[in-house]
Amino acid sequence: MPIALQKPEPLTWIELDRAALRHNIQVLRQGAAHGGRAPLLCVMVKGNGYGHGLLAAARCFLEAGVEWLGVHDIFELQDLRAAGITAAVYVVGRLSPQQVPFAVAQAASFVLYDREVLAAASAAARRHGTRARVHLKVETGNNRQGLRHDEALAMAHAVAADPHLELEGLATHFADIEDTTNHRFAHEQLDRFTTCVEAIRRELSLPPAGHPDDKLLAHASNTAALLLWPEVCGRLVRCGIGAYGLWPSKETYLSVCQLGRNPVELKPALTWKTVIAQVREVPAGEYVGYGRTFRAVRLMRVAILPIGYYDGYDRGLSNVAKVLVDGQRAPVIGRVAMNMTAIDVTDNPVACAGSEVVLLGSQARADGSDGDRISAEEMAGWLGTIHYEVTTRIAERIERRVVG
Repeated sequence: MPIALQKPEPLTWIELDRAALRHNIQVLRQGAAHGGRAPLLCVMVKGNGYGHGLLAAARCFLEAGVEWLGVHDIFELQDLRAAGITAAVYVVGRLSPQQVPFAVAQAASFVLYDREVLAAASAAARRHGTRARVHLKVETGNNRQGLRHDEALAMAHAVAADPHLELEGLATHFADIEDTTNHRFAHEQLDRFTTCVEAIRRELSLPPAGHPDDKLLAHASNTAALLLWPEVCGRLVRCGIGAYGLWPSKETYLSVCQLGRNPVELKPALTWKTVIAQVREVPAGEYVGYGRTFRAVRLMRVAILPIGYYDGYDRGLSNVAKVLVDGQRAPVIGRVAMNMTAIDVTDNPVACAGSEVVLLGSQARADGSDGDRISAEEMAGWLGTIHYEVTTRIAERIERRVVG
């Protein structure tokens, strides 16, 4: 007879703060409401919920009242539907014609910018006895996926002429709104998008924006645009990094201050934890780790963590990063290996095997006092990248636990 085994306790895990996510949604919704108008929020959960966990984050956002979820591909849509999540979903990435029938069957809205996908959507909707809901992507300066003005007009006419298709939305994406405090180009993009949207409304005899019968979802605003220009939010706002409690960039924060507004408080929701596997003494003069990149200059207490670059703890953090043990910083020493990382706990006498370690997030002291915090922005600085990459590269296999 097989032995029934309990699920083993992990040595590294993510804690996702439900209360922080709810707070961020409330703040963003208030910011998007301009002149008494409250647009629908589409929170992006692509990239495994920006590393926070696709399903865990999606459920928390829906509990907080979010109307739409945004994913990148068909597989994220599949995971949401398989988990019983029936909310409105917008697929922002490329769907192949072969993938379109699944999206239509799952009542998802999706981006459209080529005729093959249009034909596949029409055929699938006809078979299912429904209408495929599409959002035309208008190219305004980012030059990734999308249609220029005349192409968008032609595609809009093709959609309107097909009884199996519904032109649910028009979308564009800013190229340069987070990386600068000069938003001239972003305003130019917005002008191009507005011109195209108005032209499509006229040619298809659609109600103007703000009319009681207006059902077209014209959307360009992401988190940065919402924080900078709430007055330009359309009927749908695509919130990304801000929903997880992170500012899009320091430039966005500075720009809000330059506009004379008090920056909203966003609460980071992710804490990445592990435990100490072993504490050992390393004599002065001996090396730690592969490549002998760190040499002890005194008798040291070195703790070994059971995580590494396989888990998403980047090798670039070697000899640079800090972690928290009992709310105090401990340097990473030597090279981050595939499954192990060493830290210096010489000056932390309470560190021992089994002690909880925070890789990313905050940690209180054992006596209840406030401890330190390792932010995603700080870790990104150590790596010479952006905080988006820091969180999204945390391995999907690591358990996400909802707390709070």
